[in-house]
Amino acid sequence: MTKLKLLFHYYRSLHSFNLPFSLLIGVACIAVSENKVVGIINGFSLCLVTGGFLLALYLFEQRHSQQYYFYHNQGLSRLHLVIGTLSVNLLLVVLLFLLKVYLLHG
Repeated sequence: MTKLKLLFHYYRSLHSFNLPFSLLIGVACIAVSENKVVGIINGFSLCLVTGGFLLALYLFEQRHSQQYYFYHNQGLSRLHLVIGTLSVNLLLVVLLFLLKVYLLHG
């Protein structure tokens, strides 16, 4: 259970960079989409697991690279942290796409 709490702490720290950037991209996608809700969901979802995620990893590495020692001492490698965070993001994206399908065909 402690590892899950640590993973959640890392997730929150990483997404302090990712969420604002992904929201900005999502709002920018409104301009190129016919349906505004679909545009923001598509842009946000795509950025959440690709560019925004990579940018957040880079910025976390630049600003908080010493924290990886803390996680490593608790038994979580950098790879476990990244895979766990990406898995949660993919689950969130699947839920957002299900919401999009429901809104379009509901």
